[in-house]
Amino acid sequence: MDEFFMKRALELARNGSERVKPNPMVGAIIVKDEKVIGEGYHEFYGGPHAEVNAFRSLNGSAEGCTIYVTLEPCCHYGKTPPCVNAIIENKIKRVVIGSIDPNPIVSGRSVNILKEKGIEVTTGVLEKECTDLNKEFNKYISEKQGKE
Repeated sequence: MDEFFMKRALELARNGSERVKPNPMVGAIIVKDEKVIGEGYHEFYGGPHAEVNAFRSLNGSAEGCTIYVTLEPCCHYGKTPPCVNAIIENKIKRVVIGSIDPNPIVSGRSVNILKEKGIEVTTGVLEKECTDLNKEFNKYISEKQGKE
């Protein structure tokens, strides 16, 4: 079922194409008892991230649910608060991540934060597809790091 729901998250993520640059395209699905009860994507640069939009669309409580996210949730303050905080506050039980964020201020840190809070984390579901979705973002991050 993980791949099934991640495919839907990928479909959603593509809706942000061209409007989220230089940020990545990200989709999120919240699932309870194998049914989608919330979904969202990063709609525009500077706007709420996919996870927040998925929580806003909820039909019911997210407590004990699984969230599928195409890219590792952020764990730092930028234009928006950290998505890991929203995941923890909404009492998500399991987080399924397509690809790890290449940005060094996030990369793997969110996974560790979630695990420390007792949340089950699965990574690498449809990883190639999730990574390919954000080739431009990945290039932007690697070039940015090379200049620092």
